[in-house]
Amino acid sequence: MRGASDLRKLAAMATAVLAALAAPLLFGTYGAYLCNLVLVNVVIAVGLNLLTGNAGQISLCNSSFVAIGAYVCTWLFTQQGLSFWLALPAGGAVAAAFGCLLALPAMRLSGFYLALATLGFLEITEVVIEQFPDITGGIRGMLAARPTLFGVTLATDRALYYTILPIVAVLVVVARNLLACDTGRAFNAIRVSPLAAQTLGISPARTKLIAFALAAFYAGIAGGLGAAVVGFIDPAEFGAGAALREVTFIVVGGLGSVAGSVIGAIVLTLLPELLRGVQEYADLVYAGLLLGFLMLLPQGLVRLPETLRRGRAPASPAGEPAAP
Repeated sequence: MRGASDLRKLAAMATAVLAALAAPLLFGTYGAYLCNLVLVNVVIAVGLNLLTGNAGQISLCNSSFVAIGAYVCTWLFTQQGLSFWLALPAGGAVAAAFGCLLALPAMRLSGFYLALATLGFLEITEVVIEQFPDITGGIRGMLAARPTLFGVTLATDRALYYTILPIVAVLVVVARNLLACDTGRAFNAIRVSPLAAQTLGISPARTKLIAFALAAFYAGIAGGLGAAVVGFIDPAEFGAGAALREVTFIVVGGLGSVAGSVIGAIVLTLLPELLRGVQEYADLVYAGLLLGFLMLLPQGLVRLPETLRRGRAPASPAGEPAAP
């Protein structure tokens, strides 16, 4: 039975790899652009899920860290002449530093009060972007250049896709490995009970600091990649609406699941293409999805096959579901 389960997992992984490699080849130029956006949102969702789904820390300002990464990476690359491949991790590191600062009040706050604190950070970030137009371009935004690799500009979306795909794959694998080691167990422990975790020798303050730093680093990397993909940084894309969409990624995909993060990012990146006729109601649709999944499918799409199998399982004489 265990062998069959392992084979299914290997088959699923092989299918995912082949799909990722073939996706931009199956569609036109715009399809390749959408594939790049999927990769960016996968990084955002994986990082946020580490913080919220695994460590249990509510964050409504993840889009602020995306903005920090985007502006720092683009400023270093386009205005300071630094290589994009050095500017990208630098943007992630600066975002992680701000994540550590935000973790300080999070050590004393939780639930509703933590949500308000992160929302306050979101508003502060928007004000700072507007007040420093010489660096950020203010409300007009900022142009972002395409990166180069070995002296060749990655001008096409397909070329950019196959360049950043390995980066995204490494970040996903790192997240999976983190959850399988002591760090992931510490995240889950403070989510369930910080007091119980402390009795086991786990420091809630240190664990929260790591979780916020990781989520911010992933968001910062996604910001730098997203700026390169779009070619422009629009400050309007880092507000409360963006924060809501990012939370929806992990709720729809599956809280606490790396695979769920990937699924949620894919589904909700492609969803706007189906909503072009009602684009002005996009935020309302996202809010409805968020509430609907929280109430009807709280484990997300990643657990949907398992949920359907349980629903089809015949009941035992005592009225309990039969063992699978």
